[in-house]
Amino acid sequence: MKRKNKGLFITFEGGEGAGKTTLIDRVFETLTTKGHSVVRTLEPGGTSLGREIRELLLHQKTSPVCSQSELFLF
Repeated sequence: MKRKNKGLFITFEGGEGAGKTTLIDRVFETLTTKGHSVVRTLEPGGTSLGREIRELLLHQKTSPVCSQSELFLF
């Protein structure tokens, strides 16, 4: 039985400042330009709570989070 290709799940991994967001933006633009349906998410950030947690983690200089708390937030 032949399976119908329903899509791909692509992840981008790397440390802070590695260029993941830039790469994701370029891949998103390329795929959508070619007519593909694309869903872009961030981790954490897929929900309203996730977006708030992401903001907290990205702006730790104003609201520091201890390393154990940061681990559990991910």
